[in-house]
Amino acid sequence: MTDGRRLSDRIVSAHKLACEENIKTISSLLLEALEIDLSMVGGKHPDRRIRAKQYEEAFDLHQETFGTLKIEPL
Repeated sequence: MTDGRRLSDRIVSAHKLACEENIKTISSLLLEALEIDLSMVGGKHPDRRIRAKQYEEAFDLHQETFGTLKIEPL
C-alpha cells in the first residue's frame, strides 16, 4: 500500500459507495468486515490512530440507508 490508507479506511469507502448504490448485501458484508477489522486492533502492533467518528458514521449510514444494522445472510 503506497497511499498510507489502512484496510479499515478502504472498507469504509467501499461501504459508503455500496450504500449510495443501494446494494444491501455488499454493504452488509463490508460492515461485517469492518467489525472484524476493528476487533483486531490492539494486537501485536496496535493502531494508535483513533478514527471512531468515521466508523460510527459508517454504521449510521447503513442504518439510515437500509433501516437496520442486521447482517443479511447470503
